[in-house]
Amino acid sequence: MKQYPPEKIRNVGVVGSGSVGKTSLCEALLFKAGVIPRQGKVLDGNTVSDYDPEEIKRGISIHSALLPFEHKDHAINLIDTPGYIDFIGDAISTLRIVDSIIIVVDAVSGYGSALENLWKLADQYNLPRIIIINKMDKDRADFDATLEKLRSKFSHGIVPVQVPIGVGANFSGIHSLLQHDYPPELEDAVKKNKELLIEGLAEIDDQILEEFLDNKEITEEEMRETLIKAIEADKVFPVFCTASLKDIGIEEILDEIIDWMPPANDKPAAAKGLDGSDVEVKIDTKEPFSGLIFKTVSEPHIGNLAYIRVYSGTILPSSLVYNASKGKEERIGQIVTMRGKTKVDLPVLSAGEIAVLPKLKITGTGNTLCDKNSKVLFENPKFPESVVSFAVKPKSKADQEKMGLGLSSFSHEDLTFKVSYHAETKETVVSGMGDLHLESILKRLKDRHGIEIEVGAPRIAYKETIIGKSKAQGKYKKQTGGRGQYGDTWLEIEPLEHGKGFEFVNKIVGGTIPKNYIPAVEKGIREAMAGGVVAGYPVVDVRITLVDGSYHEVDSSDMAFKIAGSMGFKKAFADAKPILLEPVVEITVTAPAEHIGEVTGDLNKHRGKILQIETEKVVALVPAGEISKYATTLRSFTHGQGVFSTKFSHYEQVPPQTQQKLVEIYQKMKEAGGTH
Repeated sequence: MKQYPPEKIRNVGVVGSGSVGKTSLCEALLFKAGVIPRQGKVLDGNTVSDYDPEEIKRGISIHSALLPFEHKDHAINLIDTPGYIDFIGDAISTLRIVDSIIIVVDAVSGYGSALENLWKLADQYNLPRIIIINKMDKDRADFDATLEKLRSKFSHGIVPVQVPIGVGANFSGIHSLLQHDYPPELEDAVKKNKELLIEGLAEIDDQILEEFLDNKEITEEEMRETLIKAIEADKVFPVFCTASLKDIGIEEILDEIIDWMPPANDKPAAAKGLDGSDVEVKIDTKEPFSGLIFKTVSEPHIGNLAYIRVYSGTILPSSLVYNASKGKEERIGQIVTMRGKTKVDLPVLSAGEIAVLPKLKITGTGNTLCDKNSKVLFENPKFPESVVSFAVKPKSKADQEKMGLGLSSFSHEDLTFKVSYHAETKETVVSGMGDLHLESILKRLKDRHGIEIEVGAPRIAYKETIIGKSKAQGKYKKQTGGRGQYGDTWLEIEPLEHGKGFEFVNKIVGGTIPKNYIPAVEKGIREAMAGGVVAGYPVVDVRITLVDGSYHEVDSSDMAFKIAGSMGFKKAFADAKPILLEPVVEITVTAPAEHIGEVTGDLNKHRGKILQIETEKVVALVPAGEISKYATTLRSFTHGQGVFSTKFSHYEQVPPQTQQKLVEIYQKMKEAGGTH
């Protein structure tokens, strides 16, 4: 590909819900532009953008794919994004760096739940957008009904610029509403839809409306000029209709991307100076170099790839740049672009372009690269909180370190994927945007690193404590043929105030237990506390007082007193009215107003205590164990529009029936020879 100035570059994200035909549309555009010799199909697993084995297997987009091509002496960088909410991170990253978007909806099933979140993001970034009602050749396709749903849900600025000729199996073409002539059979459709178009254009130009009401002829050129202004101002969102698999309406989309979508230098980029001051970066090849790494991925046989949106300046292969996010310099090696999985070398990289930098050493997703003499930082998008977690461990202990390194690398590529080690439950926990998201990452871990993973639900970090007092003897006596073992302790146990942890008090007098054995007693108690007594969870908030005991001059040892301390603690704890404590989280749920009643009712069912209710938000305290699968539940009854975040609040006593269940589970596990 040759180098283009920013005014001849179009950076366009292709977004929408899952299975609306985004990938098929991109494939049709590539084919129409002459980039590929034949048009692939998702069902056949041979499209340019869905090349990952998991994407081919599942028939859905999992990763965003860069699709550069040339058309009419312009460079177009399409980015095909995933539509399923589990992979929303890639779509969010794309919206951060493109200059406009194409929204794809299904002429049969409509816009899908994910589009509501994407539309809000497009508003946030002030992104001009066009809408394509795809699959007009399918049975039950309905252009008018789909258009009306879009207008009522999102904006009355959504206006048609085309009407379909025929529908379903009879869909044979499109008619532009910018033309004055039309076939007689389209008269009703043209008149009705042209009124909507004129109303939209009147938002920008009152003269258009006056001419229309006075039955004056509005020229095609006049409408086009006004339409471009309205699109740029985010006042109008033109609607097209296509059948991508039948190559209907595709050429018109190609032309309008160039004519109607803003160029890469349409407006300056917002950034920060290293001192936190606001900076505007002019999209110009003569300015100092700057760009944002919006995606990184490790591809088999290619290595690490860093996808960059360049905002200003120019660099060549082997250039030295400054990573402002990490405060270090980075040497650029090769410069390429990727068309799906196909690598295309580039001789230079300049303002407005989207390209790929292979094998960078220190640079990751979200980092800013710039000229070391003109340092700026581009802001990262805000990603939603992870909503689903798995506890993971390698089937082979030898793979523990490899698993950690592999998961860490994925968390640097995908900022919606988190890895953490929970010291209380001794588990590695991975968190993401949904079951499908985590399953795809673990599959890649197996494919890339050969690591087999066992997956389970994360343990809830219950704790054990007491509400009573007791006293018990712990005596360990063992006689064998040689030297025996002897340790004897008397312990008193009582509860401490919540959060105090553990207190050990030595009240031995008269040398009934020699001082050198006291630390062993405390060690035995601490080890027993860590493993729990009644349900296998750590013990907290207790005071243990060593009040008496005895020893044997020959048979006593540190080991004997450690065991005796453990035995005495377990007996005393069991007699001191033990209870279980459960972690309680503060959950904030945001959902459309019509679903807030359902959200509140569902939280009440899960023992939630409502703290705050607003038009589109509910805040509550809920036991962590009650909402381990909440993401799936919330998405179900809010049709994918509900999101939530949690933060730890406090511990409180579990209900008796819950404690009984946990104790029974622990006893069964002990009988089976296992632990938590």
